[in-house]
Amino acid sequence: MSSPSKRHVPLLLGSGKSVVLNRGGGKRVILNLTSMIDMFTILLVFLLKSYSADGQLVTVSDQLTLPKARAEKKVELKLEIQVNNSVIVVDGDPLITVDEELLGSGNSIPALVVRLRDHMEYSRLTRGTLTEDDMKINIQGDVAVPAILIQRVMASCSEAGYVGQNLAVIKIASNEGGED
Repeated sequence: MSSPSKRHVPLLLGSGKSVVLNRGGGKRVILNLTSMIDMFTILLVFLLKSYSADGQLVTVSDQLTLPKARAEKKVELKLEIQVNNSVIVVDGDPLITVDEELLGSGNSIPALVVRLRDHMEYSRLTRGTLTEDDMKINIQGDVAVPAILIQRVMASCSEAGYVGQNLAVIKIASNEGGED
């Protein structure tokens, strides 16, 4: 017994299929995809342009509620410190647990200064030299964090050599938030 020809294969797959496949009389149908590809290309370019025009540069932790302010300057992508009531996170790594001693008076936080200096030294070694842009840092602080903790974090950044410190906030409209 010989293998079935291509014409008889649909009969082996199920009823009714042979009628559908043979309806074209053996003609080959070619689908013109040029218009569809053009449409998808235009759609893709539009989506990429709209995303890059106003994309979010800073990822805010789920554990933080940023304060609201009338921000004038957009945040640049830099080294991030996230401060909440339980932990201080540097570049995604939990570093220091917040306790009563940390909330007491004092200037810089020694463990934070060491970590920031290590990061700056690593940047210096990989890039060869540090620019003023490399000496900037973003700080995200929860609205419920005591001011002394934010002040100590900022003092630690200054001691480590970060001359530019940006506090991340949620931008509000000028008519929102009360009188000027």
